[in-house]
Amino acid sequence: MRVYLLVLALVLVGCPAPSSGPPAVIAIDPASKAASHPASTSTPTTRGSVIVSPASILALASTSAPAATPTSVTLVNTTGTAATVNVAFGSDSVVNATAWPFCTSSGPLVCSFSLAAKETKVVPSNGYLNATLAFNGAVGCGTTKAELNVNNPKWYDVVDISLVDGFSNKIQITFNGTVLGPPNGKDGNEKVLGLYPFGCDICVAQQNPPCGIPAGGPGCKAGTQNNPTPPCQQQGATMGGGGSVKVELL
Repeated sequence: MRVYLLVLALVLVGCPAPSSGPPAVIAIDPASKAASHPASTSTPTTRGSVIVSPASILALASTSAPAATPTSVTLVNTTGTAATVNVAFGSDSVVNATAWPFCTSSGPLVCSFSLAAKETKVVPSNGYLNATLAFNGAVGCGTTKAELNVNNPKWYDVVDISLVDGFSNKIQITFNGTVLGPPNGKDGNEKVLGLYPFGCDICVAQQNPPCGIPAGGPGCKAGTQNNPTPPCQQQGATMGGGGSVKVELL
């Protein structure tokens, strides 16, 4: 994950850069796996570029007190058939598969569970949760993903929907009352809030797309990498969380 304007963000936010986890920067990645939005693999550290405009940084500067309560995370299967939820936890995530006994795992960083038709499930998130979720497909190439980074005591909640590695189904995230997504399909997502369009690893361009997707194609966001229109990700307003995230399979 590339770091942009670190000094500016540190001055505006007024907090020191943490030794681990997401630094106070305009583009961050708590997992810091690679520059831009890396390819998803079986290694559960995939995250995207967190794009925050200078105006957002200024707005956050006055909200530095830690959250009193953790951000809640709810998963909803709105479809008429059961769905498999595949989860890849970031290596730095405090909440992982060991905290989700309903999730079948081969280790603390990867697990899966079934979500019945029309079922709503509140998942444990009382602690730093860095996770990528995919429905009815592995967290890898060819799937739509919900990327959640919440309750980090050293930063703000950041969430997005990613089609960087591919498209498989429609996901919608309601984040503190704001609706992100859903994608219109594989293409036509240039104006969808809180979503990385297909192959757009830096939000506004297919610079080094993963999964065999050719570089330089159409369909990315307008604007610049540090100020896309509309943003590919959304960031909360309170350090350490304190909001709500609802991820819905449509």
